[in-house]
Amino acid sequence: MSRNPAKDFDEIAGDYAFFEQHATQAEQDARAYQAHLASIKPADGTVDILDFGCGTGTFTARLLELTGWTPQRLRLTLVEPAESARRQAVERLARFSTSPLMESAALPVPVERRFDVVLANHVFYYVPDLQRTLGRLIAALAPAGVFLTAVAARTNALCELSVTGFRQLAREMPYQASEDVELALRTLNAHYEKRHVPYKLSFPDSTENRTRILRFMLADHLAQMPRRPLLEWFDQFSDAGRIDIETESDHYTVRP
Repeated sequence: MSRNPAKDFDEIAGDYAFFEQHATQAEQDARAYQAHLASIKPADGTVDILDFGCGTGTFTARLLELTGWTPQRLRLTLVEPAESARRQAVERLARFSTSPLMESAALPVPVERRFDVVLANHVFYYVPDLQRTLGRLIAALAPAGVFLTAVAARTNALCELSVTGFRQLAREMPYQASEDVELALRTLNAHYEKRHVPYKLSFPDSTENRTRILRFMLADHLAQMPRRPLLEWFDQFSDAGRIDIETESDHYTVRP
């Protein structure tokens, strides 16, 4: 797995943390996933999870806390290209499994067809060769396994912000969106279900905070873009000293 080099996550780590602190996205995503995980009942009682693009493991920890699975039941495999983030994930998630955590920078070749759960939470924006990657992740599922992923559509408010920014450079947004994931799933003839999961982003209104979200969404591209129109984009969501954005993510559930 390699992410699109157009977005450097080390440079925007603080801005991403600001987004996480002020958005209900992670909470809503975790609850939506947990509803599917409740039905996972492997024959041997052990749940094998492949977390593709695990980042620092904060979201996965939130999700595993919701499941209530005991450490004796879990085996975790973590895939994350950023070594510093992957090390944090290993430390953060070690308490959830009595088995040694498997971790790597990329999907192994070939991927074993043994995972009860394959998770890819908000990672496909930056993954090249999307169809091939999706195909490999689906192929990693055990016969009764489930693949869960969330990704914003181009109608998502923050995705619209990215589109607005790149339009000023006379460019298409270089990140993939839900529409691209769905097209790839259809091309793969995958059996999938899709649902919309709403969330809210709310923070005190200031130029500094607006800029934090701009950096999170546009990273180093922001330096090339006229700043004022992008700051003014938030005006439509301003009320009583706060920015309140209500939008949604698309969730896909795939079974073999």
